[in-house]
Amino acid sequence: MNSKIKKGRVKFNDENYEEALKYFNEVSEDDEDYMYVLIFKITCLMELERYDKALFLIESLLREDPEDELLLYEKIRCHIALNEKDEAFAALKIFENVISGDDKRMLLCVSKFYRLLGDYDNSLKFCCDALKIDGDFEEAVREKSLIGIALNDYEMINSCADRLCEIISNRGMGMAFVFLLKLYVSRFDDCLLIIDYMGDEFNDDTLERFKSIVFKELCETLDVNLHVVGEAEISVDEAIRLLMDYDETGVDSGRINGVAFKIM
Repeated sequence: MNSKIKKGRVKFNDENYEEALKYFNEVSEDDEDYMYVLIFKITCLMELERYDKALFLIESLLREDPEDELLLYEKIRCHIALNEKDEAFAALKIFENVISGDDKRMLLCVSKFYRLLGDYDNSLKFCCDALKIDGDFEEAVREKSLIGIALNDYEMINSCADRLCEIISNRGMGMAFVFLLKLYVSRFDDCLLIIDYMGDEFNDDTLERFKSIVFKELCETLDVNLHVVGEAEISVDEAIRLLMDYDETGVDSGRINGVAFKIM
């Protein structure tokens, strides 16, 4: 193999795409490994966000094989990055017809592309198709929750959050994502349960920050502020409970642990 290709591969593996590209650019078209080098050049250009140049190479290769899944995938990415929606939709239609209907990951790719392009009906369709193949496909459930957010469909978002609680593999950051979904749909009781559940995954300071987020969202949702009299303080847990009680009963003043409070 050409020494330039070997050196380029080393830089590529080190994620030094600028230097890798310099070596790959020195490989001539008559080199027997030139087609192999083009794939690396495309990846380098994509990583460097030079989408117009990457697209030029991709389309030159697609002329040889118009149904190459990887090239079509990258072509769609380039068009989206370049804000070329019509071209992206056209490439996506080809990609959609090329992939296997039994490949849950490719179906999810189609769903993600449609969501990025603002076609939420098709995005949801392909996401659901992926979930029909594997109901425990965590990434697809996450994607469905993002579609729900785009559609402002609280029921869908909450349902996805509940499903993720059952199947997520990363109990730390995975549950943090579920927490954010529950927060988005104002399921504050569920948020608090999730914070308790995450007790073994995060330190006390982080858990307190999660609780503070719940308190802030409660204030904004109820359009109120909680005031205490004097220098005394109450815990964030107590503050949250006062707001939740206010929401349920309308009690807007009183004392807690000897501290006077007023919600207004």
